[in-house]
Amino acid sequence: MNPFLRFSRRRLDRLYTPFGPRTLYNSAAYCTRCGSCMQACPLYQLIPQETYSPRGRNQLLRLALEQKINPNAQDPVLLELLQTCTLCGRCTQVCPGRVPTAEHVLEMRRALNLQVLPKILFSFLQWRETRPRLFKKLAHVSLFLRRIYALKFLRFSGLTLFPGLRWLNHLDCILPKRTPNLQRLLRKEKVSTTAKNPTLIYLPSLETEFLLPHLALKILKTAQKKASVITWSNTATGLFSYVYGDLRQSRRTLRRLIKRHARLANGHLSLLTDSLDVYNFLKRAPQLFAGNPHWEEQARQLADSVQFVTDIFPKKLTLPPQQNNPALLEYGTILDRQSPPVKQAEAILYTLFGKNFVECLYTDAGAPAFGYAFAKGNRADQIGLKTIEKIQRAQIKTVFTLSGLTALELAYLFKHVSPAVRVQHLADII
Repeated sequence: MNPFLRFSRRRLDRLYTPFGPRTLYNSAAYCTRCGSCMQACPLYQLIPQETYSPRGRNQLLRLALEQKINPNAQDPVLLELLQTCTLCGRCTQVCPGRVPTAEHVLEMRRALNLQVLPKILFSFLQWRETRPRLFKKLAHVSLFLRRIYALKFLRFSGLTLFPGLRWLNHLDCILPKRTPNLQRLLRKEKVSTTAKNPTLIYLPSLETEFLLPHLALKILKTAQKKASVITWSNTATGLFSYVYGDLRQSRRTLRRLIKRHARLANGHLSLLTDSLDVYNFLKRAPQLFAGNPHWEEQARQLADSVQFVTDIFPKKLTLPPQQNNPALLEYGTILDRQSPPVKQAEAILYTLFGKNFVECLYTDAGAPAFGYAFAKGNRADQIGLKTIEKIQRAQIKTVFTLSGLTALELAYLFKHVSPAVRVQHLADII
């Protein structure tokens, strides 16, 4: 049986687009094959074949839904086609009909039950949604082992050359050398994470909480100047399962978050995040419950409460002298490159840097986002080289991102090629 017609609970009933809700088939059929997306797609620039273009992916989905083809999960071309998509949303950005090709790719992955990440890494990261306490303990143990050079030993011994462990090499490259414990850092700085009458909830992303705790500290301090803030540490949103796992698990995780949010002031508190990926996902939360009026309304209330760190920036910002150099904003996000935080970030950087702020064109290569560099068969190295070339041509000295993971990935890319280039999360300039 055609895998695209089975397991309805593993699929989205409706895709919410700028032109209104669409069924999956109508969304795919809306592609007119005009070709506007081809110039913007980083994968098509590397592999100039119709199959690897966004419109090629859309036609594949449409033909599968029309039962004109029966996709096989063992087909190597199909696997590469679905594994290499970065979900960056550039194609949707330039598409006249705003066809959500990234969502189509995710639907095809789910239909084929395609596991994109290495099994060990996938199981570990999914525990943040299914077993958060165990995940937190193992995360701290893993960071401790890295501090005592356990990962270096594994690499030196050659164990990371085995297919299931190669991702450890990249992990060792992008992780900071020293990662202090966030809770200890907050106690040292005497910053509270609780409040009797909270008016704002801070939801730190995984990378900010465990890998960039100084960033979480800075955001929390700034937020507390404007509101009474509580912090929900080690709290999953369902984004990971939405992109790499099971849609049913994503819904379960999102329901827990919605219930927890509803218990505080009847769900009227703003929810602050430091990751553009998390922001984009939570804004899309209602489409996960399309057809279920109760949960769809609850998800819409949660989506309306979501804020990004750009919303807490001081009205007056001063630029340190060492940063008075050409700067660029690297989106490095999935699903949506035109969300309000992007526009706010551009306005902030333009105010600070003036003519030194270099705008990024939609045709420019960008940093792969949200764990794409760990995906099987990825083209992250080639896309990364294109990103370096773009930034070197513009003589950029500072690159700002809207995600902690993108900042880590870019810092790794520039470490040996252009060490003079600084990579920062936008919140670093608060």
